Amino acid sequence: MRTVTATLAGMRKAQEFVVYPANGGHSNYNEIIVQSERAIGYFDRDSGRGILNWRGPSPKYFLHLSRLFGAEPYTFPPAFVAECIAAQQVSGDLIGTSPITGPVYVA
Repeated sequence: MRTVTATLAGMRKAQEFVVYPANGGHSNYNEIIVQSERAIGYFDRDSGRGILNWRGPSPKYFLHLSRLFGAEPYTFPPAFVAECIAAQQVSGDLIGTSPITGPVYVA
């Protein structure tokens, strides 16, 4: 699994982010989702503008992309955006496992 390590916003420690494309149901295909153990966000690959949720008790699920759950507008650093584009997962890549479903792949 390819990851990007970074310290974003007010994070005290660097985190490893899994990078994958946003699906059409959530947003347009020009956006990238980044997800770590303690944060989740998405951004436009051209501008770097998006939303990041890194506060609170483990904001790492898609519902945490909502402003109601603490997500805030954020402009991702250009170097981070470039690394994410290079490390982006593609359809069929293994991105994790679940005790319920077993292996989890990018659709």
